[in-house]
Amino acid sequence: MGATGDLHALIGFASRDITPPAGTRWKLWGASQAETAVGVHRPLTATAVAINADGHQLVVVSLDVCEWPDADDERAVRHGIAERCQLTTDQVLLHSTHTHSGQAPCLRQVGLPGGEHLAEHLELIGEQAATAAVTAIAEARPAILTWDTGRSTLAAYRDETRDGRAVVGRDPNIAADDTVLVGRVSDETGAVIGVLVSYACHPTVLGWANQLISPDYVGALRELIAAHYAGAPTVFLQGASGELAPARQYRSGVADADRAGRALGHAVLATLELMPAPDQRLVPTSIVESGAPLGVWDEQPTPPDNHIRVRRLDLRLPRKTEPLALPADLPEHVRAEREARAELVGRNAGDQPEVPYPVWLWELGALVLVAHPGEAYSWLARTLRQALTPRPVLVANLTNGAGAFYLPPREAYARPSYTVAQTPAGPGSLELVAEAVLTALGVTATSPSLQPTIQES
Repeated sequence: MGATGDLHALIGFASRDITPPAGTRWKLWGASQAETAVGVHRPLTATAVAINADGHQLVVVSLDVCEWPDADDERAVRHGIAERCQLTTDQVLLHSTHTHSGQAPCLRQVGLPGGEHLAEHLELIGEQAATAAVTAIAEARPAILTWDTGRSTLAAYRDETRDGRAVVGRDPNIAADDTVLVGRVSDETGAVIGVLVSYACHPTVLGWANQLISPDYVGALRELIAAHYAGAPTVFLQGASGELAPARQYRSGVADADRAGRALGHAVLATLELMPAPDQRLVPTSIVESGAPLGVWDEQPTPPDNHIRVRRLDLRLPRKTEPLALPADLPEHVRAEREARAELVGRNAGDQPEVPYPVWLWELGALVLVAHPGEAYSWLARTLRQALTPRPVLVANLTNGAGAFYLPPREAYARPSYTVAQTPAGPGSLELVAEAVLTALGVTATSPSLQPTIQES
């Protein structure tokens, strides 16, 4: 594949506040003794980007929530967005940034402490998310979307073995995927009107001792970019971060989250600073003889692209056969938390011999966007990037679904870990997702063949 052009489309952005009130049901950590929030560090937002080109109207809404425990709640919000925008549900991606200091909205918890706010907050999320999407569509204007990659050291590999035990903590001996994918949206004057950022790193800078509602590091990231680009909004999409988290995490102080967000934000700004102008690419142009033969690269025009293709791949993943086994000596509140999580994951995975698993495959010009409801390991993004180079690849975890479960690579099942114990998906599931995506794109892959059902939208 040769040079890839920028996407020319009508693009709009909008953001709305979805912060719940203090005192709302908030507990997301089994180790936490507190069940409700006492205040707000930074507002939680629903940020939408609308893209209209090649006969397709598409919307992505990024929500500052951890995940959706119940499929009915997620479906109500996503379908509400589609209805308000007069779109099909396959034209909408509803994404969770995965902050562990926000909320996992679930009406099943209305009887628990703070649960009296849940119905009202879920209604707020649905209304504000739909309003953001409608506004983004209405305010869309001719724009150019340019992609480039940077690097950030925020994320660390977190499948640690300590004292012979598998724990969720930093292992400095294994390198993390450090890729930051940045999309710059420029208007016809060249001004930046919005930014898309995808990075693979759990928002767990803040841990169980924090009692403030927070988007974690994502809030300071957005603030820094907005300050640099005259208030331009940032749509953050959590990447394939199943085994990735900040090295410095589980903190109680919100300053740590802001510091992490600024660190990632500076990596984004550095990428934007070095990004070629719209519709330009660095290409080799000449060789100049000097003390050494000098290979010269210059920016040259690249034909624009407005091609869009939208598909849904309806996969069936092998089901893991081993039941969840919890240690006998767990504290009772921790045991209850793990059992509750296992119950919601099992409920949303269903009881069939195979696990139904939808994957949304959007081609936006050169970009390949792979969205799915689970928590894929970074193997998926790295494998797709290698197979599809030079096309940019964006894997969006925690999108369009509920009861998020992990998708580790096959070799991870050979050792005990939280992620392998948590997932209902069996060995080879992650590889099947990669195979399905590459097969749909007409790219030869090396893993066993899979014939997905492909729906065009």
